[in-house]
Amino acid sequence: MEEIEGTSRQDKAKIYEKRVENIMNASQTHLVVATLLVTVTFAAGFTLPGGFDSDPNSTNKGTAILIRNTAFCAFAITDAIAFSCSAGTMFIYIFMADTRRSSKDYAEMYPLLWKLYNDAIFLQGMAMFVVVIAFVSGMYATLAHSAALAISVCIIGCTSFLIYFWVYFRGVQNLIRIEQSGET
Repeated sequence: MEEIEGTSRQDKAKIYEKRVENIMNASQTHLVVATLLVTVTFAAGFTLPGGFDSDPNSTNKGTAILIRNTAFCAFAITDAIAFSCSAGTMFIYIFMADTRRSSKDYAEMYPLLWKLYNDAIFLQGMAMFVVVIAFVSGMYATLAHSAALAISVCIIGCTSFLIYFWVYFRGVQNLIRIEQSGET
């Protein structure tokens, strides 16, 4: 974190207070997204693509029908990763709220909150990335008997990665433009 040079102690306190408030406001929105992803991935873990073996006479009763399907295995692993990353994100945001409540020295808490916020953003980005893979692999596993439909769904689902990168690079371009023009 850069030091705020040439400002009074009172002005520094106001600047750090504003920065902390901005982080906490953004965190509230991100927490909603993380909670939704935890909910969706949790539900997907119990309503598996292809369903369960329900034959009362089967020794495999209750196991996933597609358990030996590679795409299904990819779904299960990426769903678990997305769940874990989103749950970790939620934990970080809850910890951030506790940190903010426990201290009123904004200059002291800002570096920690900034680091935690960036860690949460990374985990949430990872969750969003792998949940797309979970969706695509789950759809592929259930649509495998119609190769054209399965491949079409995969292509459509994977276009979200192009959208992610486009939004990210547009944001970076805008930040560079703002920095070069001296805007704040």
